[in-house]
Amino acid sequence: MLKVNTLVKQNTKFTTATLGCFLRMPLTSHNLAYASLIAKSQMNATIYFRTIREQQRELSKLYDLQFEVTPQLFGKQIIISYVANFLEPTEVLDPEYTYEKIVDILEKLIHCPDVFNSDLLELTKKQLLSDYNELMQQPSNYAIERFFKLWYKHQPDYAENFMGPIEEIKEASIASAQKFVKAMEKMPSSVICIARDSKQMEKLIKDNFKQVGVLEEFMTNDFSIPAEKLDIDQVDNYGNLQAQLMMGYGYREKLDYKKQICGMVLSQYLAGDQSSKLFTKIREELGAAYDVEANNYANNCLFLINAGLDPDQVDEAKAIIKNEVKQVAIGKIDLDLLKKAKKSLLNTQLIGQDQENWQLAQMLRDQLFPDYQDFDREKAIKYVTAKQLEKFAQNLFFNESYVLK
Repeated sequence: MLKVNTLVKQNTKFTTATLGCFLRMPLTSHNLAYASLIAKSQMNATIYFRTIREQQRELSKLYDLQFEVTPQLFGKQIIISYVANFLEPTEVLDPEYTYEKIVDILEKLIHCPDVFNSDLLELTKKQLLSDYNELMQQPSNYAIERFFKLWYKHQPDYAENFMGPIEEIKEASIASAQKFVKAMEKMPSSVICIARDSKQMEKLIKDNFKQVGVLEEFMTNDFSIPAEKLDIDQVDNYGNLQAQLMMGYGYREKLDYKKQICGMVLSQYLAGDQSSKLFTKIREELGAAYDVEANNYANNCLFLINAGLDPDQVDEAKAIIKNEVKQVAIGKIDLDLLKKAKKSLLNTQLIGQDQENWQLAQMLRDQLFPDYQDFDREKAIKYVTAKQLEKFAQNLFFNESYVLK
């Protein structure tokens, strides 16, 4: 029997329901550029609703149904996420507002992009160019883009961090957009939903979402991008009042789910809040940082620490960061701070459980990652030990320093 990639959960606490359709494709610079283009286009109009005004009017009739299309990066994979949040029909006395009507319209929005309208294409390209220019005006965004281009200088398909090469978006044509949309029809896909009448929604989804991709294998092990040893130390000077410092550590080995949780705990321990190690060392003691963050990009085999700080104190901040990571690697860990970091992550998890989009994200991971359904995140956070954190830090190697001044 063919397996259909659907997952429906009963909504027991929210007045709104959520439906998401997710398409998976390999990350290339071309795919990311066109995924961004098609996603933005579908937010504007589709074949069934040919103008922005018509599409907005149709959605407003559905009690302001919220529809968003976003390309997301998971290591070497792109997920195009179509997510709709809508009021549960039982919340209103309207016989014309039904699951059937909602699913029918969403299927049209998702599967029928308008790639024949040159005016819509040109408008979408202008919107993306404007978005890109606005993003790059922020030094922190410019710095992260430069960091990834250096990190993946030998693998340019993985170097884009926002919307793909803007020049390729500018040069997109009706013919190239049509070719990409045709390829999308066969891409592995999954439909996920949280609704009160889960049985009815499951039937409606299977009746309406019959694209080839829902029968393809959606789950995959092909996410991780191994960290190539680079030893990069680069500074770009633009005369900014605040410097952006990016310190990238690679992994020596691929991480399982428990080790990924260790990375999250280390992020919180080093730069999670005002009591974290780097916050107190760089901002309070050195007086250099306006902001400091740490993020564990598990699928990229990257542990990234970044700070906005006084340009004259970059070298001192770099030395502090290296030393604090080294202290963890040799087992000199503040146990009280570790306990606090774990509690903060548990609180975030607890808050997330009361949010539909957080639940939808976890359901997506259940569909994407092998054995994720059996993984207990809460338990994994609780049982992270100082020794595990030490071993995680020992698995890191310093790989890139990028400074934008």
